[in-house]
Amino acid sequence: MNMRSAKTWFVTLAMLLLLPGCWDTKDINKQYLPVVMGVGKGSTEKYKVILQIPDASGRTQILEKESKSISKAIDLIRTDSEKSIELVHLRLLLIDRQVAEQGIVNIINFAVRANDISIKGLVGVIDGDFEKTMYHQISPTPEISSYDFFSQDAGWTPNQSIVRIWEAYQNQNSYTEDMAIPMLKNGERTLFTFKGTAVMRDDRMVGTLSKEETLLFNLFKGKYSGGTIEVAQNTSVLIQDAHIKHQTQWSEKGPSIQTNVVLDVVITESPEGKGNGVIEKEMQEQLSQQFNRTVRKIQSLKSDVLGIGMIFRPQLTEENLKKWKTKWFPKLEQKINVRVNILNEIYFKESANDNENQGQMIKK
Repeated sequence: MNMRSAKTWFVTLAMLLLLPGCWDTKDINKQYLPVVMGVGKGSTEKYKVILQIPDASGRTQILEKESKSISKAIDLIRTDSEKSIELVHLRLLLIDRQVAEQGIVNIINFAVRANDISIKGLVGVIDGDFEKTMYHQISPTPEISSYDFFSQDAGWTPNQSIVRIWEAYQNQNSYTEDMAIPMLKNGERTLFTFKGTAVMRDDRMVGTLSKEETLLFNLFKGKYSGGTIEVAQNTSVLIQDAHIKHQTQWSEKGPSIQTNVVLDVVITESPEGKGNGVIEKEMQEQLSQQFNRTVRKIQSLKSDVLGIGMIFRPQLTEENLKKWKTKWFPKLEQKINVRVNILNEIYFKESANDNENQGQMIKK
């Protein structure tokens, strides 16, 4: 073999050695891919971890273990499992209310630090029987998963809050904002029933918001699309657009803020003869009262879930920034004014001469 051929063989061999290869690949049939993880209070240990693993038929397999730490509980599940446990498809992290009231900092920190868990995963609080909710199943439906309950492309509405793992981590370490976590329990004919929102102060649950009160939270977060408001009996409107402006002031007494909310709505249902002006007035009065009650309730919980501190952040010194939740937020004076614009009215009109009684849409 001449020198040129030897060099060619040497270069070829070196390139082959540099190829990554597929020696560490795993057969998907030898893996369990949980999509939901539940973390509750164990009967003998600090945590009980429950994993929901769907299969192609739409059924769900449940695996669980207890331990002093979440990572150890998952390791124990792996030990007794006939397949490897991979968390790369985890979409939903559910936390028992008892655990949430004691603090979730360890749970969120674990989820963020775990290399195989996506920080885009959603977080929820189970209000009710933890095991019953985690083990609850409905008839096999391969196209429906637990995390669809929170999907804005599926059944989500502005009466439900939504928070991802990275947002929970950010908020529990924030000087100027607290988090709101959706609350649920097992449904009768559905996987879950939405109950409202868990209000957190730092990493602990300190109160709740009803579904109606959650609407204000989502308005502040810009998540209002598709929201339906019932104004009075037989009168409902659909939110098309929302505009929010804040006027802030800082006096010797402390911070104050006036929030002006303008809602563009479409009437979806109303009694015959009830004018747009009457509906607008009713909505403005009702929502202003409701929103102001909600902000007073939130302030009594000493939890800045609306993120008012973020609005004042440019005006805060570093010292006041650190004291926002403990000193300044409890002194905050906040008022909300609501104005409503009706874009059009939708109703069905039956014509006496129309034998088919077809509905017509009339725009005003």
